[in-house]
Amino acid sequence: MKTCKKIVALLLAAAVCFAVFAAPVQAAAGKTESNFTTEEKISNRFYQLVDQLISLLGKFLNMVIPGLNWTKENVTAQNYETGPFYPGKAAFDPASAANAQWQMGFAERSILTAINATDGSCYMAGKLEFFEGRPAAGILDDQGVNAFALSDGETTVVYASVDGYGLARGDVQEIRGRLADSMREYGVDSVNVSALHQHSGIDTLGFGAPLLAALLVNPGASLFYKDKIITGRDPAFMEALYSAVAAAAREAVETMTPGALYYGSADISDYIKDKREPIVFDGDFQRLRFVPEDASRREIWVCETGVHPVTLGASGNQVSGDYPYYIEQYVNENADADLVFIQGAELAITSRTETLTWDNTLPQGRAAALGQALGERLTAITDETALEPLLNIAHRELFVPIDNEILTIAGREGLLGSVFVQTGLTSFSVVTEIGYMELGGRLGVLLVPGEIDPAILWGGATAAADSWTGEDWPYAPLAESCGAEKLICFGLCNDQIGYILCDNDVRSMLTENEEVNAASRHAGSILTQAYEDLFDAVK
Repeated sequence: MKTCKKIVALLLAAAVCFAVFAAPVQAAAGKTESNFTTEEKISNRFYQLVDQLISLLGKFLNMVIPGLNWTKENVTAQNYETGPFYPGKAAFDPASAANAQWQMGFAERSILTAINATDGSCYMAGKLEFFEGRPAAGILDDQGVNAFALSDGETTVVYASVDGYGLARGDVQEIRGRLADSMREYGVDSVNVSALHQHSGIDTLGFGAPLLAALLVNPGASLFYKDKIITGRDPAFMEALYSAVAAAAREAVETMTPGALYYGSADISDYIKDKREPIVFDGDFQRLRFVPEDASRREIWVCETGVHPVTLGASGNQVSGDYPYYIEQYVNENADADLVFIQGAELAITSRTETLTWDNTLPQGRAAALGQALGERLTAITDETALEPLLNIAHRELFVPIDNEILTIAGREGLLGSVFVQTGLTSFSVVTEIGYMELGGRLGVLLVPGEIDPAILWGGATAAADSWTGEDWPYAPLAESCGAEKLICFGLCNDQIGYILCDNDVRSMLTENEEVNAASRHAGSILTQAYEDLFDAVK
């Protein structure tokens, strides 16, 4: 990926050299004193101009190259016809009902048992492939879905966590459509699907396709042979995924049983590494522990932390659930509990494993060691808080205008399952959704449609003098805005619009990996404002 960026930069450099050195040295002149050196300012300006040129080229390509027609122009939030959507509550209940009681159910399904994943039809996820995809050649451990249903007697939420690189909103709509009748019958108020973002699984997002072949074939196929469009997502695998998620969601609701719900956490900051400034992360491993009244039933644990599952790298051809798989294995065996693991706010956060030892002869050795270490921390939690049976949740749909033209091309050429709309002659938006859930009136859960910068949630955003734009991040941390005692994040939830960065910290796609996969330079402020509006509306 980095090599490709350098090639693009060199090809475009000659076209922008004059503009670079003719432009003001400081990109944010007059806004603040900058901590960048003169050389850094020139370099930043250079990359910004190259990004602008790439964007203009992308706009031109989107105008002239055939692609999928999403909808008519001039679509707005008022006239857009949504797919299956659960708005949740218009206003949060301030206290539990007189007869409120927690009820919870759990179910899991394998995706791989329904297909032959190693017959050459399934590409691996993990990174962009330009010349040829990587067919899955072996299975180290399962790729599946774990789901829970939670109710306080008044409100019922279903949540499915899928082993996969990411699920676009089109996939979530497909799953919700299959569940519509049964969820209506059960009185479910919210249906949510997220991905764990393993880089060592079969592609669920679409970027595992050979991109060069896709860009050559798909424009024509979009006009005449839509069934010939090249994508990284195997239809048989996606069908197995949809079926598995729907089945697990239904069973989770059907098996709900009364019990008590507790919240606790364990410090795992020594296993967390943030690779991108500013260094901000929640070092806690969160645990919701449901204890059923029926002693013959297993406990159900819902756990969250934000750490990329990349211990097997991003270039292999062996399917693995990475460290989350081994956390679940440890909890199943040592705590006799069912587990739903959910990915949190992970941006550029990965694992720190220097203190661990593992079997180097096994490709999944490091994943197993990390999973066991995290499982040990999880099962050792003793300091817990009982949550009263009070469940509130609300969702909002929103449009995020796309200024990453690479993403627009990928969507128009059928590589992604995202929901796009054309809002003007050369303007496009991704239709996504946000959500906010509160448990016991104390624990807030942000449902985020991508990989969000932890600084947006907990503070510590880059100051103006150190930012590429020379501006401050003007928003208070969402942990303060929501009003909950503790805020956690369920990431990649109900969509995957990519990285969600603070606007003032968006750099160049030629220097950073996160910017390549960000739908918009303004996604951070758009979503932050939407969350603040949501908090104001429901409280």
